[in-house]
Amino acid sequence: MKFMLVVIITMGSPLIGEEQRTFELRIPQENKEICLKSARTFKFSLPVISIHTKCEPSKKNEEPKFETT
Repeated sequence: MKFMLVVIITMGSPLIGEEQRTFELRIPQENKEICLKSARTFKFSLPVISIHTKCEPSKKNEEPKFETT
């Protein structure tokens, strides 16, 4: 089964007077094991950027995408 690595990036902080902006990346992966390994590469922290990852089974004919939410 194919999986999608979902990366949610939130930038900005009301504490420094910036509006928060959220972006979502959906990156295809061959299987769950590879997806979980790829998810770990996004584990880092910065003061005004938060990153969360998760692996989801791909929906039929789902394409990679980048969107602002």
